[in-house]
Amino acid sequence: MPDRVTLPVLDHELADDELQWMKSVYADFSKARAAAGAEFNPKEALRAVLEREEYHFSVAPDLTGPGPWRLGQNRHGRGVAAVFLPKVELHTHIASRTDQFPMYVVGEAEGFSIDENGKPVLTPVIDGGHFHNAPGAPHAFVPKVGMPKPDNWEIAFIAITPRNLKEDTHRVSEEVRALYKQVVGQDAPLGV
Repeated sequence: MPDRVTLPVLDHELADDELQWMKSVYADFSKARAAAGAEFNPKEALRAVLEREEYHFSVAPDLTGPGPWRLGQNRHGRGVAAVFLPKVELHTHIASRTDQFPMYVVGEAEGFSIDENGKPVLTPVIDGGHFHNAPGAPHAFVPKVGMPKPDNWEIAFIAITPRNLKEDTHRVSEEVRALYKQVVGQDAPLGV
């Protein structure tokens, strides 16, 4: 994790075609869920949808293994990936906006963030929703507070990012960690 940022801030609004691509992926995923019934395997269904040529960018993605699956760069030069988290990763991207689109949760989840007044916020995760993380905004997906966490808890989302976030993933401050503990009721993870 970098200690300081010397990167230019990349803050953007998603283009209409990025949002439409995401809506189409989610719609096809939802159809697969409805058709499968009790036999539904969400990761395999998402893999099948993302294998479709209409969802490829300039190069077909590598959808092998447990993920993350790097889907490529869209026509706006932003990276697109399918991410699967079995644990909480609290962090910030100081110079990069990120957009996350939950596809499914095994169990239930909430999005942790800090509002414009510096107050901690938990937002219910809704499949097909959209989480916009401005540059510098601390964020994490957490198991639903107050509910038992299943052993196989996992959240899957598609992320659209302006750069390789290995350059711009930072631990949060002790103040943010304290706010996290206040609303989640557990110590914050140390970082990614």
